[in-house]
Amino acid sequence: MRLALLVLGLVAAAVAETWFQEKFDDGEGWADRWIQSKHKSDYGEYKVTAGKFYGDADADKGLQTSQDAKFYAAGVKFDKGHSTEGKTLVVQFSVKHEQNIDCGGGYVKVFPSALEQEKMHGDSAYNVMFGPDICGPGTKKVHVIFAYKGKNLLTK
Repeated sequence: MRLALLVLGLVAAAVAETWFQEKFDDGEGWADRWIQSKHKSDYGEYKVTAGKFYGDADADKGLQTSQDAKFYAAGVKFDKGHSTEGKTLVVQFSVKHEQNIDCGGGYVKVFPSALEQEKMHGDSAYNVMFGPDICGPGTKKVHVIFAYKGKNLLTK
């Protein structure tokens, strides 16, 4: 019986569909996929790097914010539309803070497909937002917020 459950678990994992995955392993190719917002002229610029500490310099690359005290806004669309009806949705990303910060966050937002990425800004409507929030010594948490029927629902 245990073997049958294990096999079913492995089969279920094998049929999962990946909607988006970014490895930043093609040099500057990421810049053709990721659209930086032009809503404000003073957004910070990203660079691709494994950072100051890593396990594998090539496999651990990601987008790094390159300027202090800036807001950042960039996004990439899924290749096609998707429905989560009757399915479990898993959204995952990694954040690595390499410097001590007083106040800041590193959020991922899943937007409706109609979003014009060049016009994206902090108040753009989203479906899901999550990521770490640090502000002073007393606030170190991960926000998970779902937008539903015009309201932002913060999970606790």
